[in-house]
Amino acid sequence: MMLKIAVFRALQLGDLLCAMPAITALKYNYPESRLYFIGLPHMRPLLQRFDCVDEFVAFPGHPELPELPCHPLALADFVKRMQAEKFDLLLQLQGNGTIVNDFLKNFGAKRLVGFRPSGSAEDSGWLEYPDKLHEVDRHLALIDFLGLQIPNRTMYYPLFSSDWSGFEVIKNRLAYPFVIVHVGSRDTNRQWPLENFVQLAEHLHAKGYQIVLTGVSAEKQRIAAFENLLTFRVLNLCAQLDLGVLGCLVQQASLVICNCTGISHIAAALETRSIVLSMDGEPERWGPQNKCIHKTFDARKPIQLTDIFSAIDSLLEFQSPVGQNVAATPKISRG
Repeated sequence: MMLKIAVFRALQLGDLLCAMPAITALKYNYPESRLYFIGLPHMRPLLQRFDCVDEFVAFPGHPELPELPCHPLALADFVKRMQAEKFDLLLQLQGNGTIVNDFLKNFGAKRLVGFRPSGSAEDSGWLEYPDKLHEVDRHLALIDFLGLQIPNRTMYYPLFSSDWSGFEVIKNRLAYPFVIVHVGSRDTNRQWPLENFVQLAEHLHAKGYQIVLTGVSAEKQRIAAFENLLTFRVLNLCAQLDLGVLGCLVQQASLVICNCTGISHIAAALETRSIVLSMDGEPERWGPQNKCIHKTFDARKPIQLTDIFSAIDSLLEFQSPVGQNVAATPKISRG
């Protein structure tokens, strides 16, 4: 009988990418299982990129979780559907479990494990939430705790041949070498001032790099304001790219400059050099782990722009005049 495993993590793009090494390890240890991922509805296209996930389940929201408005009847129907699945194993990867542990018990899984709050009454089958670890390592610690093997401890972002075909549509608009500047973020409190981004863009423009702007529809106004502050033309691709083509663009970029948001994690997963401005107060938790090709600045503290200029120049120092990734073979995971 096939083992049915479910993972609960109803969070955003960067949160999911940080958890994928652990979820991949889970599938590695149970290759014949059917693995369900329970997440936010708009994250379906992202999770469908990962072959360790067999089925995506849209979560309708919970009254104590801020990501979605919650409709009680939809939530009740959802719980009934989860009970009918009769999961053999359900992993709680949402957070420390203060809210969701009791909620997930309603699914009736044969075994429910994951993170628990410090000092909680959960039994020894739960891992006390490790506060001090990077988000990737936090979830891998749970896999270690469960006694499972971990084949790969680094983030990854699958790109397919269909993604590169889509990329060809915009490729003739690019002028290599180019740098992506991403000024948006879902949380407005985590947006570094536009005037600072302008100075970084001007620094790169003076060095001969095309500036490419990315973002989602909700960020159009902010990106337009940024573009209006510049004294030179840029390529604005806001709301024009799906996740696959965006990944191709990031893989081909010489550098990504951004707030600590989804695209920073895509750059980390694709090993594209980046400058990350962290305004969440947790740069060691969310910033890219490879400090050689990524530089994270704690933007809640005073920063000298000259220090960022130096970091940019250092990251670009060993690239050819035509840009780091121009001659690189596109990375295709499958498809």
